[in-house]
Amino acid sequence: MEKKRECFLDIAKVVSMLGVIIVHTGTISWYEAPFGIYPWGVLNVFDMLGRFSVPVFLMISGYLFLNPQRQVSPSDIFKKYIPRLLCAFFFWSFLYALITSGFMTSRSLSGGVGEKLLQDTLSGRYHMWYIFTIAGLYIITPAIRPVATDRKAMRYFLLVSFLLTYLIPTLQLIPAIADSTTWLTGKFDLSNISGYVLYYLAGYYFGTMELSPKQRKIIYTLGIASALIMFAVVSAIIIINQYPTLAYHKYTNAGMPLFGLAAFVFFKYRFKDVDPGSKIMRVIIKLSKMNLGIYLVHDFGLIVFRKIGLSPVLGTPLLMLPLLALADYVISACIVLVISHIPVLKKWVI
Repeated sequence: MEKKRECFLDIAKVVSMLGVIIVHTGTISWYEAPFGIYPWGVLNVFDMLGRFSVPVFLMISGYLFLNPQRQVSPSDIFKKYIPRLLCAFFFWSFLYALITSGFMTSRSLSGGVGEKLLQDTLSGRYHMWYIFTIAGLYIITPAIRPVATDRKAMRYFLLVSFLLTYLIPTLQLIPAIADSTTWLTGKFDLSNISGYVLYYLAGYYFGTMELSPKQRKIIYTLGIASALIMFAVVSAIIIINQYPTLAYHKYTNAGMPLFGLAAFVFFKYRFKDVDPGSKIMRVIIKLSKMNLGIYLVHDFGLIVFRKIGLSPVLGTPLLMLPLLALADYVISACIVLVISHIPVLKKWVI
């Protein structure tokens, strides 16, 4: 019997992609809006609301790739997944570099334009860090799949990783604590070891675990509480200092795994029994399959918005930001849809 499609994954991908675009749309005015309750405070609300997206993406990948029934060999990773990610990265990175290097206006590689074109191509656009993160997780997948078959080992890793990689570094953002514990945390940093693996394993662990209504309520409560705390801390610090730091928005902050997990669990149980044959789901499934391409191209629309003076604070940010984000999503989806009809590009760059 054919396995029923898990539509909650498609819905989670599409909504999370919108979350990413909302966060990046807000950055158009992040450093320019007056640092007060309004309008900057509204931008910060949307920024926090969209921060669940990357953790959910990573959890979905873990849920799928750590499944013992899915054959993922080192050969598959290095011959199939990694080449495609690298091709997509350099293709789009080069196109972004053509704009950011100044080549489009100078039409020449002289005056440092050539060097900047090469540098920007190799470094990639700001959002392309995710490509290398997911590539790294794919590479270590064969090594951590045995851990995914041992629930006790997974619980141990998730707890230790959260404490050492997320909670302790987050506490270091509090000056009174950081000043007295730097001698230890500076030497005992496991972020390079566990890092985003926590999200990866958490996706499989909680995705394959049947949670009771009480357990779900606890996860939702912790997730909402962590998001509110992060929002309050970020708002207070930036408004007081009048300086737009992103230090408290990192995905390695302790609140992010809790917020992301709450969103992942919500998608799983809220949309568990959705009919994949319904009209709306057919559209969502198509958009879900375009997710990587939309992620890679979406900043082109935001660049255009900046060029023509469109920003979330041009009108009422409560309305303007989601409208700009939705417009960018539609533009990106249309670009990917066109590319999907070109066989070679469809296979390698989206």
